[in-house]
Amino acid sequence: MAATNLRDEHVIILNRWRDKYAEYANYVDHLACRVTYVTTMMGKQAVPDEAAGVLIVDDINNFTQVRAAVDAAVASHGKPAAIIALQEGDFSVASRLREEFRTVGRKPAELHRFLDKHAMLLAAQQAGVRLPLFELVTSTQELDAFAARVGWPVVVKPLQGRASVGVHRLDNPERAAGVEISAERPMLAQEYLPHRVYHADGLYTGVDIGPWRLSTYENMPDAATTGPLAFMLGEPVGSIEIDDPVRCATVEKFLRILLPRMSEQPWVFHLELFIVDGADEPECVFLEVGCRPGGGEIPFIWRDVHNVDLMGLEFALQCGQTPELPSFPATEPVGGCLLVPLRGPRPCRIMAAPTMRRPSGPYAEAIPTVGEMVPRTEGSYEFIGGRFRFRGRSTAEVTRKVIATATDYRVLAQAVGDPDLVDAGGS
Repeated sequence: MAATNLRDEHVIILNRWRDKYAEYANYVDHLACRVTYVTTMMGKQAVPDEAAGVLIVDDINNFTQVRAAVDAAVASHGKPAAIIALQEGDFSVASRLREEFRTVGRKPAELHRFLDKHAMLLAAQQAGVRLPLFELVTSTQELDAFAARVGWPVVVKPLQGRASVGVHRLDNPERAAGVEISAERPMLAQEYLPHRVYHADGLYTGVDIGPWRLSTYENMPDAATTGPLAFMLGEPVGSIEIDDPVRCATVEKFLRILLPRMSEQPWVFHLELFIVDGADEPECVFLEVGCRPGGGEIPFIWRDVHNVDLMGLEFALQCGQTPELPSFPATEPVGGCLLVPLRGPRPCRIMAAPTMRRPSGPYAEAIPTVGEMVPRTEGSYEFIGGRFRFRGRSTAEVTRKVIATATDYRVLAQAVGDPDLVDAGGS
């Protein structure tokens, strides 16, 4: 999916990944354009050799650092025609740069409803879909009052954030007392719904729904909670595509209501939702939605199993190009993945991480190597205990593979300055 409308232009790309979540060299011709990368030392190895420039910063989220680095690139290569960020955590900085340089792509006002969780819920509410009860709270007293109305447990979230960072399920007032809430640091309080969490990923064209898939988060037996939040509690979490036509039809109706009301422009979406079984038919309940490809292994699954590059579609949209819709046969195989957290203190050294590749297991994996130092990171699925990708003929087959891998996989790690080994991953 090359951004073919760009020729002899300067393109700035913000990249934080070490792995090839995005295949940048396939998206824009690095010989026809001058492509500058703003990245970290860790992300430098994902930069194509043909890049016109590589600018290293300590923190891509720090606008001041990034803006100062960009000055040199603009002086050398001219005003950028496009500023690209494919990781949601970098959207805020990229959108501010787009506004300053007047490039194509979403500006801060257009991204506000996707990056601010309270604004997101208000927009979804206005769209007319069902949501959990919610309230913006600025004190523990307001949180207690909300919980008194909806009942414990409740979920609290920071207004900005990714990958469930800072999200808590609070079971009682004593747990709530330990959460920092103030007028300067408000939190979003939500009713807790004990249902299975699903996610839908795909492309909305601005007119219709393009290729999309429905998946469910697969939590381990006796998991502390449901959905991706369990990962933040140190539990493996799977994601498995759904082949149930009834559930898929229910979600498609929901998407046709929600997607155009969240944005009339074409956009790649990652929607998290509940599906609640009712007397007549299942009902969807909105949880969150991102204006970008899903995280974790989702981009890899789409490329490997479905031959569709979600990152390439998003890249084209940020260049102001309407991408061609890829073919997506109805008889697609089922994809799935497993993310295993790395428990214990960081940084740490990996002492054991056995491969799980086998006919009855994952077709691909990304596991740490023995002796590797894992840095202290937050909100990233890249530096974890293990990432595994699966394919199969049915949801049931992939589910069996995911559960078996989570059960058998073990990571041993050693914290810096501590001689003891820690069982750092697995269910």
